[in-house]
Amino acid sequence: MLAEKTISRMRIVMLIISLSAFIALLLVTFQSYFHSSELQSLVEKAEENNLEYEVIIHNPLTNSYSFRILND
Repeated sequence: MLAEKTISRMRIVMLIISLSAFIALLLVTFQSYFHSSELQSLVEKAEENNLEYEVIIHNPLTNSYSFRILND
């Protein structure tokens, strides 16, 4: 009886850990996608207007970045 409760609790803990890891992975994936889309839009607009720009990718996993127009 005690062993069954322990196994049941272990399954619940493993399910919670797995679900948390999946949600974290999903959030990182969405963040990376939206940063990439936003950066692509910024680059396209800068090139359309013949502006020089600088892009620095801070984190390749999430694609966090800095974007700066160089000429005024």
